[in-house]
Amino acid sequence: MYIFLRCCMGNNLLLSWRIVYVCLVLGGCLFVKGVYAEVSFDTVQFKYSKNDIVLTKHDDGFLIDDAGKMYAFNKKIIILSLLSADEISQLHDEIKQVQVIANIGSELVYWVTPRSEYFFDVYLALSKHQDVLEIEPDIAPVTKLVTSGTSRQTSSVLVSQNAPLCDKPENTVRVAIIDDGFDFTHPEFDDLTVLFEYDPDEKTLATSAKNPTDYHGTRVVGVIAAKQDNVGVEGFAPTSEIIAIRQVSTWSSSIILAFQVAKLMKADVINCSWVLPLLSGITSLVIENIASASNAPIIVVSAGNSGKKACEVNHLSALSSVVVIGAINKNGNVAEFSNYGQCVDYYAPSSIESTSLNGYVNFGGTSSSAAIVSGVVAQLKACGVEYPLTKLTMVENILPAHVVNKNNIKSVTLIRSTGSEINEH
Repeated sequence: MYIFLRCCMGNNLLLSWRIVYVCLVLGGCLFVKGVYAEVSFDTVQFKYSKNDIVLTKHDDGFLIDDAGKMYAFNKKIIILSLLSADEISQLHDEIKQVQVIANIGSELVYWVTPRSEYFFDVYLALSKHQDVLEIEPDIAPVTKLVTSGTSRQTSSVLVSQNAPLCDKPENTVRVAIIDDGFDFTHPEFDDLTVLFEYDPDEKTLATSAKNPTDYHGTRVVGVIAAKQDNVGVEGFAPTSEIIAIRQVSTWSSSIILAFQVAKLMKADVINCSWVLPLLSGITSLVIENIASASNAPIIVVSAGNSGKKACEVNHLSALSSVVVIGAINKNGNVAEFSNYGQCVDYYAPSSIESTSLNGYVNFGGTSSSAAIVSGVVAQLKACGVEYPLTKLTMVENILPAHVVNKNNIKSVTLIRSTGSEINEH
């Protein structure tokens, strides 16, 4: 697939099916289809489930909720509509720019830029229009994406990956990794096919690390796709084609764009080794739509490392379309730091050697657990192995959540599809 990126002005499309221009951001508010916001001069009100959520202007750059939590506020609006960009631009005289950032079937997700001093007026007008199906302000609940990686040596279960399931892959598998910086100059990636890379924050066709703390993406891609040559570390699916998306900011529009790029690039596996404290309603719809695509992509999400219920800490985990991965320790129990609960689907090893900016490092936390599962799934797809995710226990030390207890677990012997046994835990 050929994708041409450009910066669009005026009412041109920001993201179309042949043109990708990504400007990432993630975050915040949740909306229900058919429920429109009521807005005062400096307040955005909306409903999520049975709760009323009110965000009030705190200062020129932030909104605040009734609990005192702050949200970065860029004075832009995200809407879902069947209208064209030109039609939307005519709904209010103070709309400066309308850009497409995603699609959900025939419905388009737009990023609307009003004149900043008229934000609330434009928001109110759009929220009352019958052809605006969903609306939310573009906000960020945190300033940096919260990754789920730690270097927890004591939780190590998997020293290195087992032998591949097949000698020669039958299929080419595309793995999208949404994370921070990637160092593709590492020797482990000499043979790696990086199909596409983009930094939505910087708006550049590059995803290289910008500073010494910008390492997480390099660790994730090492687990999934480091070359298998008996030197250094071995990736689970080294023949994968990588779609690298460097995401550091947390604006709602950025998350939407990141997943849309993965969709346009026809990713078979999407790895998200991070947690999201507040999930936008339109973002939820975009992710659910991607999961239902014809190529049936598997979206793998880390549960998080705060030792709490994943449903409460990582709102991505509440989506039925994603596979949520917690961490087990060397005894096969839920790792002390791992989030847990009904939103977790599987538990996987939580520490493995992987690539780093300066060579190799122990990569821990549920970030590594999610990367292991993404690698296993990519390997299965590459080898043409077709069976439900419930059979993952036949491939690696990956336990379905229903057999794992927070405080106690029986010893389990996992059998690989090749017939060899994995150590008991």
